[in-house]
Amino acid sequence: MNGEWIHWIQQILIPILVSVIVSAIVGYLLGSKRQKKQILREHITRTVKDEYRPLFDEMRRNTELLDNYLKKPFVNFSFPKLATIYNEGLDEFVKNHHRDLFLVVDSFRKNILPKFKELHSLKTESVKKVFDIWSSYLRKSLPEEDLSRGDIIKHIAEDLLTTMNPHNVLLLLLNGRDKEVRSKVEACILGRTSHIYQKKAKRPFVIRGQAKVINYNEISQALIDKAKPEIANIVDRYKKLKKQNDNEVKERLLPLLKKYISNPI
Repeated sequence: MNGEWIHWIQQILIPILVSVIVSAIVGYLLGSKRQKKQILREHITRTVKDEYRPLFDEMRRNTELLDNYLKKPFVNFSFPKLATIYNEGLDEFVKNHHRDLFLVVDSFRKNILPKFKELHSLKTESVKKVFDIWSSYLRKSLPEEDLSRGDIIKHIAEDLLTTMNPHNVLLLLLNGRDKEVRSKVEACILGRTSHIYQKKAKRPFVIRGQAKVINYNEISQALIDKAKPEIANIVDRYKKLKKQNDNEVKERLLPLLKKYISNPI
């Protein structure tokens, strides 16, 4: 009788118990795996929502600023979200889960981002050079009727180039609108020297001062000609950057960000 019980246990009960135990272990492992997978999916979705949307907005905003740069050159490009992604190690997240996006973002960071800074630096340096050239030329071209003449020349050059006022001509120079530059140069000099030069001659753009005739056409054209090499450098650098940004950001980076914002997994 005992032998039959032992036989029954060995042949029937033990396999059943083993099967139950194995099924329980497999079920636990599968459930744990599904749970981990769900946690990972939620983590990816949450991170994409928190990080990709601000990056998309930042890249689009700077691209729009670049597109309108020749119309609004007094802007500063900034990429704080892109910097945060690398500073906080989120680039590894992008690399692991959306590798195609990572390759484009990393290419932008290494190859294009520095050129935004270069464009800003070039504009600043070129404007400074033109400011010095114009100041020197105006000192030689305008009569010395006032002891404060040096300050007046400085203010004229500042009005024309470095301050936001109705006489600033940088935008016009960048877009080759020479006729409007000449008009603003005349208006600016007249405004700054009206207490010195009182009478305007009948000929257009010619004012007779106390010492000599001031030919505003000649002066304004000279300023334009002297600024052209530096302005050409800015425009050339801008066009090259815009082409690269169009190819990388408009055609690749922004569409990929939009894709993963809609479908993170």
